[in-house]
Amino acid sequence: MGKSKPRNRVKNRDNPTAKPIKPPSDPELAAIREQRILPVLRDLQSAELKTRSTAASAISNIIEDEKCRKLLLREQIVRILLEQTLTDSNLETRTAGWGILRNLALEEEADFCVHLYRQDILTAIEGAVRNVVQTISSQDAPFSNAPKAEQALIWDLTSSVVNLLTSLSEAQEEIVEAISKLSSIVNFLFGLLSFELAPTEAQNEALSCLTALTEDNKPLVQSIVENEDWLKGLIQLKDTGGFRAVAACGVLHNIFACLEWYDHNTEKPGLSDAILIPTLAKSLDLANSQSNTANGDTPLSSPDQVLRLALEITASIATSLQEALEHGSRHEKEFEGFDDKDEMDDGEDKMEDDSEEPHQEDDGDNEEMNDDEIDADMDLVTGDGPDDEEGPSEELTLENLVRNAAPKILPLARPSEQMSTGSDSIQSHALSALNNISWTVSSIDFSTGHLDSLKDFWASLAHNIWNEVISPVLASNTADIDLASSITSLAWAVSRSVQGQIKINPGEQRKFMALYQASKNLSKTQDQSNGSKKAASEDSNDAFQGMGVKSIGVLGSLALNPAPIELNKEIGIFLLTVVAAVPDTEPAEAVEALNQIFDIYADKSYAFDEPVFWADGFYKHLEETLPKVRKMAKSIDKRKFEELRARADEAVLNLGRFLKYKRTEREGK
Repeated sequence: MGKSKPRNRVKNRDNPTAKPIKPPSDPELAAIREQRILPVLRDLQSAELKTRSTAASAISNIIEDEKCRKLLLREQIVRILLEQTLTDSNLETRTAGWGILRNLALEEEADFCVHLYRQDILTAIEGAVRNVVQTISSQDAPFSNAPKAEQALIWDLTSSVVNLLTSLSEAQEEIVEAISKLSSIVNFLFGLLSFELAPTEAQNEALSCLTALTEDNKPLVQSIVENEDWLKGLIQLKDTGGFRAVAACGVLHNIFACLEWYDHNTEKPGLSDAILIPTLAKSLDLANSQSNTANGDTPLSSPDQVLRLALEITASIATSLQEALEHGSRHEKEFEGFDDKDEMDDGEDKMEDDSEEPHQEDDGDNEEMNDDEIDADMDLVTGDGPDDEEGPSEELTLENLVRNAAPKILPLARPSEQMSTGSDSIQSHALSALNNISWTVSSIDFSTGHLDSLKDFWASLAHNIWNEVISPVLASNTADIDLASSITSLAWAVSRSVQGQIKINPGEQRKFMALYQASKNLSKTQDQSNGSKKAASEDSNDAFQGMGVKSIGVLGSLALNPAPIELNKEIGIFLLTVVAAVPDTEPAEAVEALNQIFDIYADKSYAFDEPVFWADGFYKHLEETLPKVRKMAKSIDKRKFEELRARADEAVLNLGRFLKYKRTEREGK
């Protein structure tokens, strides 16, 4: 995550805490300030111990109210806490003070945690941790003999401090680095995991904090691995069941991913994500059954919390596996695009000046190509070139994901009237996990034959996913844009993972065409409401994650060989139309449509090559779009949109190669 910009400091400025705070101009806020905020803040600074303690508890209870919270911050509640409450002689008051900070961090944006960090909150946290450790490890006054009320306060204090550390860790990389260097805090977190008297909830919170700290944090991860007791403890915890087991899996997954420990590439044999999936799958099964059997009036936060976390970790494992596979097979130099003043200008001039010779390509090569040259050139377009070496073997994790995890996730992804459609719903997390698993499977080379059994299992499961999850949502014509986008992404991944061999219901291809149009209308609406003329794809951090691009990807996969000729023709015409609409088509959508066309019509042996590609004039239409696509690519500012420009340039280059390949292929008949 990006680091915050440093604050601009003004030298010799007046002390802001010495100035009186002006009351808000809004009458309602002014009344709340006078009636609720100022009295409780005065009590918080009272000389009377009981008054201070009562005030601290009262403030904790009103923080969820946004108006009260903003007024408290306006009245410099943080300064009061740091200077007075957190150093109070009374344990109950100190505990309430830490609870206030914890709740503020949970309710406010990340910049609040950055502000706390700059106020040296870590030093205060170290002091609180030191007091907790001294109390629970005291030999003179054993903690087990302490009054229950005192024990409860200590664990409340511990909970607040650990949760605050988690919020700080999620706010900024600089804070993570600072926390990781404090051995007292790291030792404290692992100490909680092994302390017999520690409540399960405290251990759960310590694991959640360690999960936040260990993400992409190699120095801390290495120190954990070097401490055999810590690593062994985490492995033991993953088999204890419940949230604690799943949370331990989260920390272990971060460790394996950070150190790139995969099935057959680990420093410690047997330690990879493969050992986590059985625990996650079991937790999914158990938590789901608990949610289904619970009484309607019973809070379901516990099983739902387990489900969400298990699904998040499973989805992350699938992504890590896919990245490992792609990294292992990535040998071709990354395409860096054209310079604005070189080949593209030359090619464009030729295409525009020599319209009577449409078969002369932009590279000026008019010589006939032999079969080997044709195949090699087409390999560059479709990305099917020979591998110099085999990628990493990841069968254990892959087998567990496909056979063990995915079938347990499928029921959670099915549409249900009882399910919320929000981004934090169980269904949303399940769709994300299935999506990531499907994309990982689509990266596997099954041609060697040694994974035929897994391939067959997945093919059956992929059809079930389509029929039980994707088709019902398509049939519902949902107005939920987030759900439609998730389903479209999943449909693309599933269809791609089985090379388009999905038996779709009649007319489902048109549902995705309608979703593409809906995405364009949505973009126009957003542009109008924002008063911006900038392309929606350029406003996005990742132009290739839009629903329009996803819809094109699904359709392209469904049109792959051996798709029925009529289905292929309908989709092929749609893709051509998308490209022909440039410059009105978003650049990312045009690029994806071209890439799908390259894959669909890559071989003359396909049944639809002659009756569709040639009979319907696809070649001529593509040839006519080349100048427009080239102009589109050149219009993208490579300094602002580096990836979009690079991929657009690559599409232009590949379109020229593709046309040359198809022309030579046909002339060679």
